[in-house]
Amino acid sequence: MLVLVILFTFLLEHMVPGGPAVVALGNRANARTIYIYNKTHGLLAPILVQFFNYLKHVLTFHLGTSIVYHAPVWTLIRSALSHTIVLVTVALVLQFILAIPLGALQAQRRNTRFDYIATGITFVLYAIPVFLIGEFMVTLFAIQLHWLPGLVSQTAGPWAVFTSPLQFIMPIFTLTFLGIGGLSRFQRSSMVEVLAQDYIRTARAKGLSEKLVMRRHAFRNAVLPIITIIGLSLPALVGGALITEYIFDIPGMGSLTLQAANTQDMPVVVGTTIAATAFTIVGSILADLLYAVADPRIRTQSR
Repeated sequence: MLVLVILFTFLLEHMVPGGPAVVALGNRANARTIYIYNKTHGLLAPILVQFFNYLKHVLTFHLGTSIVYHAPVWTLIRSALSHTIVLVTVALVLQFILAIPLGALQAQRRNTRFDYIATGITFVLYAIPVFLIGEFMVTLFAIQLHWLPGLVSQTAGPWAVFTSPLQFIMPIFTLTFLGIGGLSRFQRSSMVEVLAQDYIRTARAKGLSEKLVMRRHAFRNAVLPIITIIGLSLPALVGGALITEYIFDIPGMGSLTLQAANTQDMPVVVGTTIAATAFTIVGSILADLLYAVADPRIRTQSR
């Protein structure tokens, strides 16, 4: 997948009229300047050779130089990536803390008033786009009630979410609400399926309390499929972070990407696309490994 994305970004630069030279030099570059640039950067070689050179540069973190900032793209990404990783990680943890118990309670009390109300709320959260959640929170809590700051300070470091949490409440909960609906629905379905299994009926027949049955037998087995949802939810969460960071002026990957798109800074757009893809793929792999750690049956079968 990563190689396919790198191939796509490589072709994207070459599909621009004039090729990568025009992207780097601008539309006003003359033919001689373009020729010198192409010769200097190996762009006169066959397209396959160019791609392998491009792949080698990407894998060694040589992503080019920003047209606007006149700085290495990897340096810009490295400074912005830490903000995004902390923001996404905190939001993901909160999603699971809120969504998993909610889904389990819905399954335990299914077809009751609580289940119907919770289902309605989660469906609304699932349907609302992330930018609308962010704008609503800014309008309500920052502009009308004046409870929270509308923007994050530009001097705030990536760990300011823990040292100065007040300004990060709205962006974190904007991302958190983005995934609660889907995760709680998955947890509810998984829990309902587990509660219908024979071993749950056997545990109840033995005289175990309902609380013990739920905690020891039902919940532990129902939560295992949800671990794989971590990998599946990362693309949406990273995409939501791009918009959230732009709304709340957080100096992360989202702000960097959208500003680069607005200024037509193609090397930065390509670099952030590759970085976001790599981040998502690594997260998916970690989710698969975590599933093996959580489920002893997978470890036994692998042996």
